[in-house]
Amino acid sequence: MFEAITDNIFFKLALVVVAACCIMSLLSANAESEALRAECAALEEQISDTNERILSLENDLSAEMNEAYIIKVARERLNMRLPEEIVFVTNIADD
Repeated sequence: MFEAITDNIFFKLALVVVAACCIMSLLSANAESEALRAECAALEEQISDTNERILSLENDLSAEMNEAYIIKVARERLNMRLPEEIVFVTNIADD
């Protein structure tokens, strides 16, 4: 009885189709897995950058409010300079 089924061309064709579908499914799952790993790595890098920024902001908050701190904030955030400083302006873009 089993020999009659295996001799049937439709059975062989169905077996080949099922095997091809399984292989395609495995390849698709592998590609999706790689994409998710890459996305995970990018998100972990973003988390690391954000944690560094948080630490920097916490350090700024815990700093003393003295003249040096005020000058530092004015330079970095407000792009201000002291009156006796000379500022050179160029048309070269920073990269």
